[in-house]
Amino acid sequence: MSQAVEVLEKIAHSDDAVFAFDRNDLVILWNKACERLLGRPAYQVLGHRCYDVLCGRDVYGNLYCCSSCPLVTQARNRPQEELHEFLLDVPLPGGALKRVSVTPFTISGGHPSLATIVHVLRDPSAPASRLEKELAEAVETAPETGTRAGRKKTAGRVDALTVREQEILRRLARGLSTDVIAQELFISTVTVRNHVARILGKLEVHTKLAAVAFAYQHGLVGSGMPELPSLPEPAAKTPRPARPSVRPVRRRMVRRTIRAR
Repeated sequence: MSQAVEVLEKIAHSDDAVFAFDRNDLVILWNKACERLLGRPAYQVLGHRCYDVLCGRDVYGNLYCCSSCPLVTQARNRPQEELHEFLLDVPLPGGALKRVSVTPFTISGGHPSLATIVHVLRDPSAPASRLEKELAEAVETAPETGTRAGRKKTAGRVDALTVREQEILRRLARGLSTDVIAQELFISTVTVRNHVARILGKLEVHTKLAAVAFAYQHGLVGSGMPELPSLPEPAAKTPRPARPSVRPVRRRMVRRTIRAR
């Protein structure tokens, strides 16, 4: 499993609010704590550009989250320079602003332009969390990856996915459940589960989350992919005409008296 996927797996279920985006600035991880902190569910965020999601501004009101983000520029173009914690005002659904402290990390992808960037969010008055310290240690001690042989192996795993498996993986990236995927592809839920198991095996990952992260990192899904068709809205059922009321026919009960002779 790649370093990026290992770190994403580690933070996915963290109590700290964490999100991550790939070399195309597409959000590939948005954990439950981040959902609670910023009020946006993951299915609305995954696959979108980070700056379109956050729309964050610095403490002076200047737009910070944009296509020319200074932090991303530094991480991509000057990877030898250390990234530092900063404050960000993020709009919440409903119009309110939430000020958060952002601690950024980069996860090597073999080249600075391929690195995955992770943001850990917390209240500005809170101290650095245990996760932040563990991530800093993990990133510093992780071996460099991305050799020619490693890239060739990765490409082989991607090519190993069938068209149907890629269809299912893209739907997983959209946050669809097994039942919904089965409905959209007109197959059984058991068949979907079997496909998912084969996808995990071919990508050499252990969870759906890691598979989705791999898909975004290697271009299987993302902004350049065509939109997938969705199920048409169910047609409104035509009400059945009311049946004419029929008055029940009362049968006259005839009591027969047997007279004893």
